[in-house]
Amino acid sequence: MYAKAAEVPYHFRNRETMVRMRKQLDTLKQWLHPFPLPHALAISGTVVAVGVAFLIPSTPTAPSTVTIEQTPSVTQSLQIAPETTQPVSIMMPVEAPPEPVLRSTQEIVTSGDSLSKLFARQGLSPQLLVDVTAREEKNARLSDLIVGQTVTFTYEQDALLKIQRHITPFESVVARYDDGQWSHTLETREAEVYVETAQATINSSLFLAGARAGLPDSLIMELADIYGHMIDFVYEIRSGDEFKVTFEKRYLDGEFVEYGKILAAEFVNAGEHFLAFRYTDSQGDTGYYDERGVSLQKAFLRAPLNFRRISSNFDLKRKHPVLGTMRAHKGTDYAAATGTPIYAAGDGRVTYRAKKGGYGNLVVIKHGNNVETRYAHLSRFGKYRIGDRVKQGQVIGYVGATGLASGPHLHYEFVVNGVHRNPRTILDKLPKAKSLPQDELVAFQGVAQTMLAALNPAAKDVELALQTITQ
Repeated sequence: MYAKAAEVPYHFRNRETMVRMRKQLDTLKQWLHPFPLPHALAISGTVVAVGVAFLIPSTPTAPSTVTIEQTPSVTQSLQIAPETTQPVSIMMPVEAPPEPVLRSTQEIVTSGDSLSKLFARQGLSPQLLVDVTAREEKNARLSDLIVGQTVTFTYEQDALLKIQRHITPFESVVARYDDGQWSHTLETREAEVYVETAQATINSSLFLAGARAGLPDSLIMELADIYGHMIDFVYEIRSGDEFKVTFEKRYLDGEFVEYGKILAAEFVNAGEHFLAFRYTDSQGDTGYYDERGVSLQKAFLRAPLNFRRISSNFDLKRKHPVLGTMRAHKGTDYAAATGTPIYAAGDGRVTYRAKKGGYGNLVVIKHGNNVETRYAHLSRFGKYRIGDRVKQGQVIGYVGATGLASGPHLHYEFVVNGVHRNPRTILDKLPKAKSLPQDELVAFQGVAQTMLAALNPAAKDVELALQTITQ
């Protein structure tokens, strides 16, 4: 039988353990020398902890998503093995798709131009012209070109996308290519309308006075047209005469574009006041009326052209400037540059249009009430021929020096019942102009009162009312 091994007491076993630990600490101390013992213990503890962490199997986790945000609004998702389960947002700029490159070219319409000629200058095919114009609307036609207008062609690369004919700064005809076909529209933009008033005293002429007041020639001529049936701006104007005028100024996107219409005017001639108010009646007809609603438009113009001066008055005893003899001058001469338009003094029918002796090129118009007007020394005729009806203000010829004329001017005669009459005096004896009907007077008086107040430059409280009227 084997002898039972002697059992080692517990305190001896504990002592052996302590000895082994001391030896291990001495070995570690020698390895970490020259670090102090507390530092050495800290380092060794860290090493042990890391080792344990590697030995313990980790629980697998699903990879997280890193969101990459691209500029401007494109996002992509990238799968990576993360060290954390939280999503990470990373901004990465990405260029946006390039915008389509558009280019525009313009054509200015000149005399003799047509849409086909503009297409040819743009290098566009006749077939494309057919395609564009095939769907033109009656009130939106590209082909109705007027000299001086601008036509804009817009392309994307070499493909024609749009054509725009500019009628005014506020109105244009636009043709667009969309969904494989062309469409035409009439586009309008609303003007910003402001109302101003100007006044002046005449010292020498209406034009110089208007220029001093800051008025453009167009408004001065419009003022002369308004009063052209009432006042002779050469023979009847006196130094000290005055006028006031209220007019529109039109803006687009805050920039001045053009002058609008005269809304009201007051002319003081030799102490007599003449008021004029622009009014559109219920039928849509627009005219100028005095304070009683009587139209300022008479049957005949005082002068058949826009004139700056008149070279000869009506005089039955006058020495002829070419023949050098005393010869009755049964009419009035209006000195003007060659080519100045001549207007029909009133409604009527053309009865003569040819050369006639000393008259040179002559046009004769027959009016009602046995009245006839004659226009001599024309450089060329207008479009109206014998038998055609003409309306007051339409161009029937142009100033010249044909026949017995010492220089370019219009010789104008006014004949009543076969007798030459002075046109500047006979007009006052002809039938008066029409008045507004009774049912229009109430509305007209409201407009006239507002405009009359606006003629006072200090009247600021009427501006809103004027804006309403102009609209």
